[in-house]
Order: sequence, then structure tokens, then C-alpha cells
Amino acid sequence: MDVPEVLSVREFRAGLAASLGRVTGQGGSAVFVGAHRKPEVVVMSVEQYEALVRSAERRQAVAEALASVRAEGLEPSLDALEVLEGIAAGRLDEDEGIEALHRRHQQ
Repeated sequence: MDVPEVLSVREFRAGLAASLGRVTGQGGSAVFVGAHRKPEVVVMSVEQYEALVRSAERRQAVAEALASVRAEGLEPSLDALEVLEGIAAGRLDEDEGIEALHRRHQQ
């Protein structure tokens, strides 16, 4: 990941309104803040934060499901792994994943 410009704490404080506008505006981007241009803090919108949390939760759920299946001595099919990756990446929700597997196994 390329880290964008890092604002010093002084620059961040002086430009707080502009930084918040940058974060919450159309297509908002995170603002990095730190001492000596080393990123230490990231300021992001609640929407961006919630998306990160949902992504982490999906990936954790998929990892736990795979671990559970493998603990039983089984290995998911390539189709199932593809669907699980789609769920983890947020391209599919769980219901869509189940439907995709049903369609594949009915062929």
C-alpha cells in the first residue's frame, strides 16, 4: 500500500476543517498524521471504518468455516473455495454463496 502524504500534527491541527472535509467528502480519502512524516494515525470516515470492520468480519467468518471443515479432515471443493473467497471479498453475501453452490451442483 502506498501511503499518501503524511501531515504533521501541527499541519493537521491547523487544517482540521480541510482534513475532515477530505475524509468525509465525495470519494473521501483517509488522512495520515504523524511525527517526522512517519504515519502514526489514520483519520477516516465512519463509513470507511465500518467497511473495514465488515471486511474483517467476513474474512474471519470464512477462515473459521474453513478451519472447522478442515478440522473434520475434509477439504472444500474448488467451487466452494471460490465461493468462500467471494464472500470474504464482499462480492457475495452468504445467501448468494449458498445459491451459487446449489446452482453448480445441480448441473
